[in-house]
Amino acid sequence: MFSIPKPVLLARLRKYLDSDIGFGDLSSSFIPQNAKGMAKIIAKTPGIVAGSEEATLLFEDVGIKVKQNFNDGEKIQKDDILMELEGNLQNILTIERTALNFLMKLSSIATSTHDFVQLIKNDKLSTKIAATRKTTPGFGWFEKKAVFYGGGDTHRWNLSDMVMFKDTHLKFYNGDIKKLLETARNQISFSKKIEIEIEKTEDILIAVDNGADIIMLDNMSPDQISNALSLIKDRSHVLFEASGNINEENLLTYAKTGVDIISTSSTILNPHKKMDYSLKLL
Repeated sequence: MFSIPKPVLLARLRKYLDSDIGFGDLSSSFIPQNAKGMAKIIAKTPGIVAGSEEATLLFEDVGIKVKQNFNDGEKIQKDDILMELEGNLQNILTIERTALNFLMKLSSIATSTHDFVQLIKNDKLSTKIAATRKTTPGFGWFEKKAVFYGGGDTHRWNLSDMVMFKDTHLKFYNGDIKKLLETARNQISFSKKIEIEIEKTEDILIAVDNGADIIMLDNMSPDQISNALSLIKDRSHVLFEASGNINEENLLTYAKTGVDIISTSSTILNPHKKMDYSLKLL
């Protein structure tokens, strides 16, 4: 799913490294250019690894030999050695912060997502945990990748992935859900799903009957969602998604309403599990 040519991924990574290096690494310049050494990256917290592919590519790009002990998506414990490095000391230290930033940010997202997914599984529910498009500009591809490694669904990658009508689109149609959906269904490719955000219980049946593939129940309480879903006799052709102010404290309450999907921005914007790594020279 995330298999893209390494040169393409590396080109993206070099841009982040370039912004950190600036006009040169002043600190590492005080180490002889030909000095060789070894280092290890250690997990300071337990969780799910993400960002190891990026970190490895960054080090290897400057000639550092990398032994990777854990792959993205695998569990790691505190004090485990994620990777071992060998090569030019200047290069190891120059890459260090960018590599660790990727590891800590992405592992935090993956671990928090995994925590949500596990809560659902432990309660023997089938609700999917999905991300949103509330990502960091220029970094969303990596954040969504971390959600995937945490066991979550990436949802839409960009605006062209599928149709998603929000209240702003509906406003232009003066609240006429039927007209909006009919217009979209008549013009959009067969390959694209149509999702619509619904905020009123009475509008759900209109959306179900007029071609919506996914209905987002936005900012509704669990009781409102349960009542809304009880109105639907046949759910075989439509999925229901809950979204809005859902976190680790109320996640199960929402999942127990019977929704198919819970989408949340919290695992990306504010992951509740913080992963930390450190680099130590040997």
